[in-house]
Amino acid sequence: MENSQVMSELFQLLWQMYKTVQLSLQQVESRCSKGQFFMLERLGIILDRHSTDGTVPVSTLAVQLRVLPAAVSRSLRQLEDAGLAERVPDPADHRRILVRLTPAGQALRRSVEDDMREYIHRVVQRMGEAEFIALLDSWRAWDEAMRAELPVQGGAPPAPCPHGQIPQPQKKEETASC
Repeated sequence: MENSQVMSELFQLLWQMYKTVQLSLQQVESRCSKGQFFMLERLGIILDRHSTDGTVPVSTLAVQLRVLPAAVSRSLRQLEDAGLAERVPDPADHRRILVRLTPAGQALRRSVEDDMREYIHRVVQRMGEAEFIALLDSWRAWDEAMRAELPVQGGAPPAPCPHGQIPQPQKKEETASC
């Protein structure tokens, strides 16, 4: 295959996959926006990993998401406006702000995760588990090769996202987040 043809097919497939993912996310849009879904999911993962009391400092959230604090603040405001998360002062240090999911946020996260898990399960069944595992291995190799070819920023190429997190594109002034 000719290099230009390979590149054309690659870009066409990437675009098709992007559109398919967008369509699959429509399953949750009746209950929350895609932005709320991703923030609920990421916040939930970070709380699971970094919290013993169901709260995490906003500053830790920004570091773990690899985004600017202003971007975290905007996303949290959307969740707060929907009654899905809340910011509270840290009882041990009133200068620090903690964030937690509300009971409604926890319930929505569980419900949406269950729906997406069911959808992915059906996709894997249709595809075959062995083929799906091979695809994941190929994606990891592709991601590693792509990161290795990126220009070095801050002394090192971008690190992979922790297992279970998916990089999310950000606006120009922000960095990619998991």
